[in-house]
Amino acid sequence: MMGYDRPLKPEWIFQTLRTIEPGRKPQEFYDMYNDIAVELTGKHGRRKTRTVLYRTFIYNFQETETIIEDNLLIQLCKSHDLAYMKPVLLSKFIIDYDILRFFAEKFVQIFDTSQDVKSTVVTAKMVEAFGDAEIIKRSTRSFLKTLSDFGILEPKDKQTYLQAPRQLLSSEQVRDILKLFSISKHVAQIDIKHFSEPLFAFYQQPDLNAVANQFHPDEWEYVKGADRGLLMMG
Repeated sequence: MMGYDRPLKPEWIFQTLRTIEPGRKPQEFYDMYNDIAVELTGKHGRRKTRTVLYRTFIYNFQETETIIEDNLLIQLCKSHDLAYMKPVLLSKFIIDYDILRFFAEKFVQIFDTSQDVKSTVVTAKMVEAFGDAEIIKRSTRSFLKTLSDFGILEPKDKQTYLQAPRQLLSSEQVRDILKLFSISKHVAQIDIKHFSEPLFAFYQQPDLNAVANQFHPDEWEYVKGADRGLLMMG
């Protein structure tokens, strides 16, 4: 199981994807990343976070790591601002990492929107599910920090976080998250009536049926039935 042991700030991801140029070698932008992630003072920390960023937001979309290829997130970061992109970028973590998908599922089961978030409670649930391994604890700490950087949580003390009011995503943001899920998971159909993925765990639950209708047929074909609502992705 792949862990998530280096928290990433949304600004680092956004500025990297906004600045890199498809068709060029990744190494050409390593120095640029050092200028973006200025909060990181050590070479080791910069390299490790850059590895997670490139793996998740660039290499996951392509077969090789020799040349940067264009992808949906690069395109979106070049055409939208950071506020628009934060929920879309955050969804990529949940799509790619099984451990973070489980984290999101447990998070909404344990805490309602009025409760403080206790890191000890979350960690205990993660250890119960995956075992008492250091990678599990480190991944949990890192994702809590990432959620704080994305504005989902606010640190109260060393073990407690406050929850920010849950944001209502625009229909365009929901559309892009569904498209991202389809591309990343290599699925051509999404049944929104039985869509249990926790992509929207940290936001107000969107009306998927309304979004499906709004972007039919330009972004997908929406096939409705008594017990299903299929998005046929283009």
